[in-house]
Amino acid sequence: MTVTQTEQAPAAIAEEADAGRLEWIDPLTDFLPDEPEKSRVIVDPFNHRKKRDAEQDTTEPDPALIASVDAVGVQQAPVLRPQGGENEGKLGIVMGQRRMKAARAAAEKAVAEKRKYRKVRVIIRDDLKGVDDEALAGSMVENVHRAAASVQDDLDAAQQLALMVNAKRVPKARKTQLAAAIGRTEAELDAAHKVAQMDAETLEDLREEEVEFDWVELGDYDEVKDVPNAQVTLMRAKAKDEQERNAKRGAWKTAMQELRAKKARTERIETLKAELAEKKVTTVHWARNWHYSTARPLEELVSKIGMPMSEQGHSETCEGHAAAIDPDAAEVVWLCAEWKKHGHRIAGAPEGDDGDGEPDEKEAAKIEAAREERRRVKVNNLAWRTARAGREAHIADMCKDKGEAPADVKDLIMRTILVSDGYYTHYVGGQEHGAMLAKFLGDEQLTRQPKGVIASLIKKTANKRYWWVLFAHVAGYFEAEHMKDDAWRGEAHYQHGPSVRGRIRPATAEWISFLKSHGYGVTEVEAETVATAEQEAEAAAERRAEQERQREEREAARAAWKAENPDPDEDEDDGDDAEEDYQYDDEDEEYEEPAGAVENPEADGEDETDAGEAQAEGREDAPAEDEQE
Repeated sequence: MTVTQTEQAPAAIAEEADAGRLEWIDPLTDFLPDEPEKSRVIVDPFNHRKKRDAEQDTTEPDPALIASVDAVGVQQAPVLRPQGGENEGKLGIVMGQRRMKAARAAAEKAVAEKRKYRKVRVIIRDDLKGVDDEALAGSMVENVHRAAASVQDDLDAAQQLALMVNAKRVPKARKTQLAAAIGRTEAELDAAHKVAQMDAETLEDLREEEVEFDWVELGDYDEVKDVPNAQVTLMRAKAKDEQERNAKRGAWKTAMQELRAKKARTERIETLKAELAEKKVTTVHWARNWHYSTARPLEELVSKIGMPMSEQGHSETCEGHAAAIDPDAAEVVWLCAEWKKHGHRIAGAPEGDDGDGEPDEKEAAKIEAAREERRRVKVNNLAWRTARAGREAHIADMCKDKGEAPADVKDLIMRTILVSDGYYTHYVGGQEHGAMLAKFLGDEQLTRQPKGVIASLIKKTANKRYWWVLFAHVAGYFEAEHMKDDAWRGEAHYQHGPSVRGRIRPATAEWISFLKSHGYGVTEVEAETVATAEQEAEAAAERRAEQERQREEREAARAAWKAENPDPDEDEDDGDDAEEDYQYDDEDEEYEEPAGAVENPEADGEDETDAGEAQAEGREDAPAEDEQE
């Protein structure tokens, strides 16, 4: 049916809703949530959000909201209505209770820091006075039907904000303010572009498992999420930082460094497998103990005539040539898959009666111990080198500090420079000096230390930053001289070679402990090194105490012996005649011990004992530590 002009449906009419009136509220003087009887603004009795027990209280603002209000103020005006009855003359908050509390918290913070704070613009709905049902419905609409923005929505928005900030070259202070406006830090804002690229499934999994990572941590996690146990490792690291109140994320950064190393090792292993497959080399599974395997590494074997076996020689002469990949060191280990079958023997072991070349039980244990020691050295060397990158990054971050250096930093600098031991002199005169300074201060021109660059550095360095420049110099000394690849093993013997190790240098343990006190997350091998150094120091102190005790006993024995055997001529006055009776020629004659002399119980063997211990510990080449002790 055709609709005529008179039969057409009436046009829709837009109805104007009551928008209320605007008013400014002082969050400090007008809103006193702990003293509602004195407050002009109170929480409306029909506000949907109710304060319940501490665990379920949803009325308190979170730190992110407070930071946002502190940075840009309350952007969405709360809705208030006039109260009646016993609260006549007051205003009740229908919508925006958390925003008002955040505004008060931000104002209190501003007053404490002696700066201005913002008032809150509110909407007052006079039409809702006494209309409790509509006020409650409005509060419920805001809280129940509000669709929370997804994590990805927030990340996309933050990424756009970061791009605009960087494109417009916004000053650092403004960038920090914008980050606070969305309840984030500047570092999180910089990491937003990484997190925005994460797949939604990963974000959803973290949300379901209630894993609370900030944007910096999310970006790091996404980098290593495929490493086994990465999530658990990082959660423990974060908990440790929170427990120790480590604002520099020391444990987190160390955990990330180790996870990156594991990821690199995994990728390296896959590359090695592909290379071996391409060369058609037989591969066998890695064994922790080759004693129970038919295969054996070439470094443990000799030929029938007792000659060592190389990878090239064995590959050309033996059908059992094979390889295995050490998963800890991520390196190829060459071996013979059937060493008995092909007539090889264990190096250093006598050939058995049956000709299989198996060593006896004692010799087998010795070989196994040597194998484990080699593995320990390889693994710890790798871990020590891996830790260096994270440690140097932490040092470089310390050198960026713009404030006054703490007392312990100054003390370390003074002790190092003023003592100037042999190691320090070697460092200053070496080529590593400039390279380390350039690394920690972020200026490659310092590598060769031209006078013009040094002069420029001094000129542009503020007075209170002088100590941090000197700290970069001292840190380079410790890293170059006392943190070498095998420093965790102790001092190498200068005569017998690196295989004979002495005590760990005190400076090595001191440096690791110092960095730990400044927020560095110590790795497992570093912690073990410090613990070993402390044990060695305790043992040395006990030895010195024992030597002192023995010396005191010898002194007591000598005194007792003298008391029992007084010298008859001791109290007599020899006079001038005695000097004439004793004649000697110091050029032609040697002094001889009188026959039948009584042995002195004070015979001094202390020097020999000390020398023997020093030689056994391989510390002749460490004069600096000897002088300190």
